[in-house]
Amino acid sequence: MRVRKGLAAGLLLITPALGLAAAAPAVAAETALVVQGEPSLPGGLSQATCPSGTHLTGGGYQLPAGTHDTVTYNGPSADASSWYARADHTAVKAFAVCETED
Repeated sequence: MRVRKGLAAGLLLITPALGLAAAAPAVAAETALVVQGEPSLPGGLSQATCPSGTHLTGGGYQLPAGTHDTVTYNGPSADASSWYARADHTAVKAFAVCETED
């Protein structure tokens, strides 16, 4: 019986806390924007840069259809404002995923 009383009291204490935690915080909504860089020269670097007022959250690359080449770099710039991509022998296009607050 003591265990049941303890559990019941614990549930009563937890329930109000969960109700408060479920309330949505008041924050600005973020919008994702995908920016594409210019295609590189074969073996060159492509850069996709986030516009002013946004911040980089990720990125990627695209090789031409049917291409089987080694991508030697696929990552952010040192200041995290752009995404770079480079392939060994073919052209590549970088993409940056940027977020802005509304």
